[in-house]
Amino acid sequence: MPVPGEVWGRTFKPTFAFDIADTVSRHDLYIDVRHTGDYAYSDLFLFVDLEGPGGRSVRDTVECLLADPTGNWYGRGTGFILARRTLDAKILYKLGNRFPASGRYSITLEQAMRTEDLAGVIDVGVSVERSKKQ
Repeated sequence: MPVPGEVWGRTFKPTFAFDIADTVSRHDLYIDVRHTGDYAYSDLFLFVDLEGPGGRSVRDTVECLLADPTGNWYGRGTGFILARRTLDAKILYKLGNRFPASGRYSITLEQAMRTEDLAGVIDVGVSVERSKKQ
């Protein structure tokens, strides 16, 4: 989902919905972040709200590491947008998660950095994949 104006403000809280039918298999959940090479920080803190069927919910604080201590980006370079380098980072949120009930789930992402407006984040998303380790 595109971040409005490539500046993630406190009020922008994108929600991603998905359906789970299989409660036996394990799933890996990822947070997907596309940012520019001009992003000012080496990490990104998020509040992540996972809500499931029947109103069950959990809130986590997640640190998404985007660069190593020397400043080298972890994300893959995906090209240039308006002559700026862009990178895609796929950050593991939950490994081998087993969903307790079948139905519709949603994940809401909220930036939790110490700045009101976080420049340099272009897109955010969520990926749900069947875990390779069952």
